[in-house]
Parts: sequence; C-alpha cells; structure tokens
Amino acid sequence: MALTRALASLALVLALASIARADDDSPAASPSPAPSVEPIDAPEERAERAAASEVAAALRASPWRVHTRHDLVMGWQPRYRLDTSLDPIGLEQQLWRRVDMLLLYDRSALDATYTIDEHTSVALHFSGWGSVDLLSDAGGGVAAGDAAIAYAELRTDPVTLWVGRRFVTFGPPGGLHVDGGGASVRSTIGVFGEAFAGRPVTPIRTSLLGPQPDFAVDAFAYGARVGYDAPGTIAGSLSYAEIWSHGILGSRTIDASATWDPGDVHVEGNLKLDATSGGVVQARAAAIWSVIRELSIDADYLHVEPHRWIPTWSILSVFETNDFDEAALGTTLRPSRVLALRVEGAGRMYTTQSSGERRFGYRADASVHLMPGADVGPSVRIQASRRDDGTIGYTVLTGGTAFDLVHGVVLALDGAFALDDAGARLSTIGRANLDVALLPEWVLGATVSLARTPIADAESRAMLRVRWAPEALR
Repeated sequence: MALTRALASLALVLALASIARADDDSPAASPSPAPSVEPIDAPEERAERAAASEVAAALRASPWRVHTRHDLVMGWQPRYRLDTSLDPIGLEQQLWRRVDMLLLYDRSALDATYTIDEHTSVALHFSGWGSVDLLSDAGGGVAAGDAAIAYAELRTDPVTLWVGRRFVTFGPPGGLHVDGGGASVRSTIGVFGEAFAGRPVTPIRTSLLGPQPDFAVDAFAYGARVGYDAPGTIAGSLSYAEIWSHGILGSRTIDASATWDPGDVHVEGNLKLDATSGGVVQARAAAIWSVIRELSIDADYLHVEPHRWIPTWSILSVFETNDFDEAALGTTLRPSRVLALRVEGAGRMYTTQSSGERRFGYRADASVHLMPGADVGPSVRIQASRRDDGTIGYTVLTGGTAFDLVHGVVLALDGAFALDDAGARLSTIGRANLDVALLPEWVLGATVSLARTPIADAESRAMLRVRWAPEALR
C-alpha cells in the first residue's frame, strides 16, 4: 500500500511536469515578435540587462560554482555520564561520573554547481561532521561522525531530480530527514509539485561524542506536495506524508500552508492534521504589520498536540504529554538604523492529554540590540526573559557585546544568569571569544567559558578553532 501511494505521488509530479512544459510551449508563453523600433529603456532596465549580461558572461567563463566551509575545533570540556554498577552486596548503583574530554571536531560544508546551460545544471550538496577524543574512550568509542545532508541534484527546467540524504520541509512537525530520492516541478505560472520516497534517518547515540548512523531498523517514508507561489503576493500548498517503522504505521500527516502579503501586512498560517485520527497535530497563525518604517507589530498563535505525532514505537509514547496553546503579541521599534527595541508577551495553556486538567502560564521578553556594523563601534545585545509554566517560574538575563580590538581581531563577551522562583536552581555562564582574521579566507579563534549549573558548582571549557571559508573556489 505504501509503495503504491509513493508511485502515485511520483506520477502526480510527472503529470505536473507535462503541464508545465505545455505552458512553456504554448503560443501564449511564446515571446511576441520584437517591434521594429526599440523603445527607450529606463535606467533601471538598462542596469538589469547589464547585470544579466555580466552573469551570462561569468557563466560562459566558468560553468563551475563551488562554495565550501571547514571548521576545525579542538576543545577541552567535561561531560557527565550516568554509570550503573553493582556494589559488594549485589545492589545496583547509579552515579553521575565526570568525564574530561579533549575533542578534535571537524565540520565541513560544500555546495558545488556545474551549469550546462541556462536551463540545466548539476549540483552536489554536503554538510557533515566528525569528532575524535584525543584523551581516551569517553564512553562508547573514541570517534564519531555523520552527514547531515549529502545529495546530488539535476535541474532541467522545469523539473528537478535529487538523490541522497536531505531534509524535507513538509509533513510532520519539524519536517523529515530522509535517505532517498525525489522530484519536483515548477511551471512558469507559479504552480509547483514535488514528491519523495526513502528511509527516515535514524541515528543512535552510543557515546558522548555524538549520534552515530544506524540502519538496523526497517523504516520507510514517502510524501507529495502541490501548491502555488506568487512571490511577494500569495502562496499556498497542500501535502501528505506517511512514515512506517518496525512494521508499524508511525504517522500520516496532511499539511496545509498559506501566506499572504497585502501591502504592509504579512499573514501566514499552517495546519497539520493526523490523517489516521483526524485530529490536529499542530496549528499556527501569524501576522506582521509594518505600521511605519520604524515600527512593526506582530501576533502569533500556536497549538500543538505532541501525542499525535510521537510514534507508537518511541519510548516517549509511554509518557504523559500536554497539549500546548500559546497566543503572543509583540512589537519592534527601530528608532535608528543601528538600534532595535523589542517587547513580547504571551499567554500559555497546558492541557494534560489523559485527564484534561489545565494549567496556565506565560512568558515575557524584552530586548535591546545595537548593531552599528563593522568598523563602526561595538554591537550590544541585552535581553530579559520571564517564564512560568504553571508549576514554577524562572527569570533569565542574557547580554553580550562584540567589538574590534584592532582591524581583523574581534573580541566577543557573553553572559547569562537564570534563577527559578524557589531559589533552588541557579545557573550562570560567562564566555569570551576571540577571532583573528589571518587571511580573507582563514579565521583563527579561541573560546573560554566558565559556568555554574545545578549539575556542577564550577565548570570550565576551552576551545581553539580554525575556519576556512572561501567566497568561491571557481
């Protein structure tokens, strides 16, 4: 049944592709003959044509476009692991044990595109990480790594095909992370469609270094989406996605989204439905009104029912969950180009899924951002937050600044303080970060942080970083 639906989704995309090609080949889509006398162009039109000519010349000069970034980080930091052992009389003991780690961590990203002509191109996208503990086995191994995305893409207008690992943005809350393939099509009038099929990514955490790839569990996912997009005016889409694992249906999600931009107002909404039970998984509506250039007001409503999208095979499904509703209102004032002031408040309602018991909470935030730009002055960020989930409340204060010591050397200082109403849990953290631009493409950095948390009275971390991020290799 799942495979049949996946094939049906792919057939829908191919049908849309044929419609798109028909639109392109129709007489209405064909350009009219050029007039015998060319009209006088506005300066903006001449500038646009000149820019397009420069792009075309650049493509003829080199069809390759390669962007990459590599971050190599070496850091010392303590971690905490729950160890289970037997005492001399055979009773089980569980103790938190501190583990000191000296990690060598690499994070790499690559985007390479080869343009064949203005309608056809081939691209490769990759982002991944690897980590090695230079001290010892920190529990579960000395090395770990994985790829976040790794897929190849073929674009031949109006169709795009892809294969590999990537994120799919529609479906259950948070989207899907899949190993598989898919296709999409977009017509000249804004109608689009896409479909995918593959195996959900299911990493496992066997050490303190990070999650490891795992393919032991049989799993399958597929989905399709159709929609219309007129940028800056109106857009909407309707999608369906289904996930199977352990031979059990995990979720069937119907996802509807829409945006509307009538002048100075931006409105958007999203509704995710559980196709099996018919209940609402998640609903969100938001609006932003630009009153004047310096002042904007925004409103947001969010409803989430976690028990509807937690798979039945997950250990989380046996725990009690709370449905969540939040209505928020905020305003942002920009009295100058470099200064932004924001105030936001929200009321929250938590509903226990089994008993229907309700409790009310709230959150309130106020922040100041000073962003003068490079080589002008220090940037400053201050934020105060108040949270209460109906059981206990807490207050969080954060602040930070960044400035140039000398040209090419940036120092950033950050700090945070959090305290609950009972005074039982106190957390403070301070961090200093220094970045030195050795060359335009190379940055050397160092970070030192000190913290006090409910787990540790004193905790320190140190990190060295090297970043290579050329604007373009070709």
